[in-house]
Amino acid sequence: MAPNHVLRNLLAESGWTGQTLANHTNELGAEMGLRLRYDRTGVAHWLSGTRPRPPVPELVAEAFTRRLGRRVTAADTGLERAASVAPPPGWHTGVAAELVNLCEDGAASRRTVAGCVYSLAALSVPGWADLAGVAATARPADGAGKLERAELDAAKAMLELFSAADLMFGGGHARPALVRYLQTTVAPWLRSDAAPAVRTELFVTAAQLCYLCGFLCFDDESHGAAQRYYLVAARLSRAAGDAVQYAITLRALSVQARMLGHRTPAVNLATAAARALPGHAPARARAFLTGQVAVAEAATADHRRAVAHLRAAETYLGQASDVAVPVGSYHSAALSHHHAAVRACLGERRAAVSALTRSLRHRSATERRARAITLARLAELHLDAGELDRACQSWNEFLDDYPHLCSRRADTALATLRARLRPHAGYSAARAVAYKAAELCRAAA
Repeated sequence: MAPNHVLRNLLAESGWTGQTLANHTNELGAEMGLRLRYDRTGVAHWLSGTRPRPPVPELVAEAFTRRLGRRVTAADTGLERAASVAPPPGWHTGVAAELVNLCEDGAASRRTVAGCVYSLAALSVPGWADLAGVAATARPADGAGKLERAELDAAKAMLELFSAADLMFGGGHARPALVRYLQTTVAPWLRSDAAPAVRTELFVTAAQLCYLCGFLCFDDESHGAAQRYYLVAARLSRAAGDAVQYAITLRALSVQARMLGHRTPAVNLATAAARALPGHAPARARAFLTGQVAVAEAATADHRRAVAHLRAAETYLGQASDVAVPVGSYHSAALSHHHAAVRACLGERRAAVSALTRSLRHRSATERRARAITLARLAELHLDAGELDRACQSWNEFLDDYPHLCSRRADTALATLRARLRPHAGYSAARAVAYKAAELCRAAA
């Protein structure tokens, strides 16, 4: 077994110790929902020539990419043979083939995450104006069958179905079925011939299905897979020439980046999304994107611009007369949630609590997952303010919704509930909520 000199050189270039590399690898694993416990001993084994199992080589490569400011692949670390490395998602390969590869890459299963590492380098996506010279039409495969409007209508119906299931039950229920549908049905249709109008609409619908699948992965805290689905959705939007859907996809990448703590990329993506919108874009879409700009800016403590964009989102939503859509819809509950996120980032806890309470009042009964996540966040803000009784009340309502959900975000919220109530075990209301949470955990085990 030969020593890994390339990894040693990367360590020297980065100025890291073995323990520092191990810490960053563990942190990136946590972004994917993995619990890794590497230390300097593990890195010493890598330096001696041992190769860890996937996705650890990709995590190490991503750690060096962020540190060095240039792209480092798993092969560049010496932890993976170059011949076994899949090419990164790009704009020069067939989008149908990329979708099939992604669906086969383990994105439907939490047990198989190789090749689905969240990458900051992948966030360097072109703006809509930068794509002016790129062909906007994807050609059908030679000898492909003819696609009719009936297939398109079926895809739109499935989009409605999967979206409704996500809202009510969380991403975990619908995600495996949606991945399978994309792989076996949608991807082959992308290679089919069709009338120009049908083909364009198909690519838009496929982009929306991939966007939704990305969000289902996001809800399941599979962030590498979510990012890759979003990037495929962006490519499909471009192939359809749909700037609005392209912008909505960039916004999703911004949301994910902010949630993972990458604040500057989140602002850049949100701004690029807003700029991508054409002049004829619906007011509701403008509100949807502008609200995210406000949240991203608030996370960077840009108070003035965040508040200005929040007010602009209010104005756009007030002008909206278009019908809500299955993907990228925006309403008063979502706007109030943006208000809460902005105010919380700016340290205005009371205003954040008020906004979340308002958001809950406007949530439809069909939005169970959003209601549960909002209740959990509201409880945390109440507890931060020393309002233990109110926190327990919100958490108790969260626990009523929790058994109906298959959502890793909801699981994380439940774990947070139990951890934060532990110091208050002597208080009867807190003890009752903690017991109810423990019973739900036992039932799910």
